[in-house]
Amino acid sequence: MKALGLSLLLFSALAGAAPAPDVRVYHREQQVTLPGSGDSWGFVALDPTRPYLFLARRENGLSVFDVSKQQLVKTVDDSQGANGVVFVPPLNRAFVLNTDGSLGVLELSTLRPLKRIPVAQSNLNSAVFEPRTGQVIIVSGRRADRSTLFVFDPKQERITAAHELDVKKIDPLLLKGDGSFFLPMRDEGKVARYSATNFEVLDTWQFDGCPRPSALAQDVERNRLFIACRGEAPRLVVADRETGAVKASLPISRDVNAVAYDAQNRRLLIPSGVDASLMVIEQTDADHYRAQASISTLPMAYNMAFDTTSKKVYLPAMDFTQPVAAKGEPKLDPLFHANTFSVTTLAP
Repeated sequence: MKALGLSLLLFSALAGAAPAPDVRVYHREQQVTLPGSGDSWGFVALDPTRPYLFLARRENGLSVFDVSKQQLVKTVDDSQGANGVVFVPPLNRAFVLNTDGSLGVLELSTLRPLKRIPVAQSNLNSAVFEPRTGQVIIVSGRRADRSTLFVFDPKQERITAAHELDVKKIDPLLLKGDGSFFLPMRDEGKVARYSATNFEVLDTWQFDGCPRPSALAQDVERNRLFIACRGEAPRLVVADRETGAVKASLPISRDVNAVAYDAQNRRLLIPSGVDASLMVIEQTDADHYRAQASISTLPMAYNMAFDTTSKKVYLPAMDFTQPVAAKGEPKLDPLFHANTFSVTTLAP
């Protein structure tokens, strides 16, 4: 009887205990394949007004995918060359960055294309909507040793300024939230902070062990900037957003193109298309981090959209053949397979 009583007490204690955390962290919830030719793709972004994922599929156009129903809504008319998209909900507009250097104007509520505005002679890479100034800042694609930041007025639908920078390639900008933005200079090994009003350089930082800074994210509450660094020994650098002082540094996966910070769960999500993985890094406090898990994804799943509400991750990818270059020749571009473009949903 005594043994039975102890067993009942143990069972009662276990029943009342909190469930053990799922060490898998994330799992593959869905994977949907969309039709299309074997062309590469650009950036993906979540519509801030409804559960739509915008997929910039270049020659396959701008595909709009309903993440709640896991199905294609439509491919926007006249959207060939779509490389990225930026949303301006107060004006019911989305603006599409195109590989031919034009900016597509889209009525957000109806997905109806309204016009294309010529901006540059070649590829537009990414853009952000800066709410304090009410302007869209557009980043040009790689152009020899120079890049351009175009200032676009979304109300008047016209370019109001262009700022030439001695930067080979600018990865996506990160708004700081105070009227300035961070600008990663991958080839120059620097991260700069610019005023969004007059485009004055406010800070320029270089970090030890970070030869090629690329994707950025931030923890506003704890005032930390996260920098994904490419190179022979890829790392995540954690820096103070005001001073640039390095607070932490740890190894990450290769050729990172995107980083997201989950403020509620205090962790970083870092996809690698080369390593076909999503790395999860846990934040203990502002200056202490540890690698928590690595979740398998798909090769080429290098761009990402993160839903801050559901915590789901959306990763596009495509089957491909990698030709082998002759000895001494530069690496060849992959050949993508038609009708294999997919959207993988990872859920916590």
